Amino acid sequence: MKKNLVLISCLSLLLILGGCSNNNSMHPTNENQTSQDNSKDVNVPIQATIDQNNVDVKKETDSKSISSTESAKKSPNEQEVKDKNNDSQKTTKVNSIVKLYNGTYFDDRRFGDNVLKNYCEIAISNVTNTSFDFTIYEVNTLYGKTESKKVIFIKNTAVFTGDGTKAVFHGKNYTLNFTFPNKHNSYPVVTDIEISGFHPLEGKTYVNNGIPGHEFG
Repeated sequence: MKKNLVLISCLSLLLILGGCSNNNSMHPTNENQTSQDNSKDVNVPIQATIDQNNVDVKKETDSKSISSTESAKKSPNEQEVKDKNNDSQKTTKVNSIVKLYNGTYFDDRRFGDNVLKNYCEIAISNVTNTSFDFTIYEVNTLYGKTESKKVIFIKNTAVFTGDGTKAVFHGKNYTLNFTFPNKHNSYPVVTDIEISGFHPLEGKTYVNNGIPGHEFG
């Protein structure tokens, strides 16, 4: 009888110890699961931040791409020289001795059998005793006829200087000097203009053959 009681007590003790061991082995599993779940929770906002940064970078790249495309689509006319009179240049105005007329002065190489595909014209306007306005155009032709005409130097004002036989335009980026050679024996009437300081006009003479009493061909 005592042996049976001892045996039963031993079995009970073994069962109790086994149960405790099983409970302890289960706890780490739950803790590991909790740790993994927390790790997932931390990774979610990190991944969201990375995704947002990628979106922001893409938006910035797209914005730069659009800006570059719009810049490339600018009209050729927007490449005209937009220099303006520089007020810091105190040019002394004088009364002109020559007689400049409103009208268009064109490249004299157009005379004769020359057919120019590209040349410049100077439009003179608002002539006074001390100044005049000018606008410079580029003309493209096809088979001798005007195909296109665009402004390459916007309208500005030049003033007569020196002894009244010359003129100058002082801009912020350009200084244009006007001289009026007497190539057609029309002095003091200006039928010829030469301009330095703007490359497309350098070394050329611009003429107006439509001034009453001084026509020529």
